[in-house]
Amino acid sequence: MQYRKARLDEVQEVAQVCADAFEDYPYLSMIASNLKNPEQYKEFVLALQEVLVRLAIKQDSCLVAEKDGRIVAAAILQHQTISMLNYLQNGATKLFSFISITKLFKYFNFVEESERHLEDSAEYDWYLMMLAVTPDYQRKGIGSLFLLEGVEPFVRSTGGHSLGLITNRDYNVPFYEKNGYKQCGYKVLTYETHKLGNWPFVKSLDA
Repeated sequence: MQYRKARLDEVQEVAQVCADAFEDYPYLSMIASNLKNPEQYKEFVLALQEVLVRLAIKQDSCLVAEKDGRIVAAAILQHQTISMLNYLQNGATKLFSFISITKLFKYFNFVEESERHLEDSAEYDWYLMMLAVTPDYQRKGIGSLFLLEGVEPFVRSTGGHSLGLITNRDYNVPFYEKNGYKQCGYKVLTYETHKLGNWPFVKSLDA
């Protein structure tokens, strides 16, 4: 596979990979009932991913993995705090056609609570906000290769020494552990009637 930074003209393609990979992820699916029209959930997820991908590309922190000329995985990283204004400037206002401002901000606050759990549990240089593998390439080792050969070398190239991340699915815990990530806590978060596990991980990249 080949690893590189994503380009702005690839926003839609990369966002589609992310949307397909995370469509049924509880972190996202729990918001479906908050939408003005729950039947537009897939469209909302794609629109949200486009915002995240566009912002990450502009900050030189969106990586992709290519196989046979096709983008099969994507990673969104953060090295600095992203403000609500940053999101709004990169298309978040389009999300208001799917969800009210109040409910969207409530969701973003929940996301921040999840990330604060990691911040309170460990020290790290970079945050892996998302690691997405397109569905037909999942469970083929793509995620591990991308982490070890693409994402981590990128962090090191910037002078970074550690990488933090969060997962909200218990079956992802063994995946990160086998790739050298250390679990540094566990917490159950509440969003309306939904209960969501929050597993923070961190890995030193100095070894």
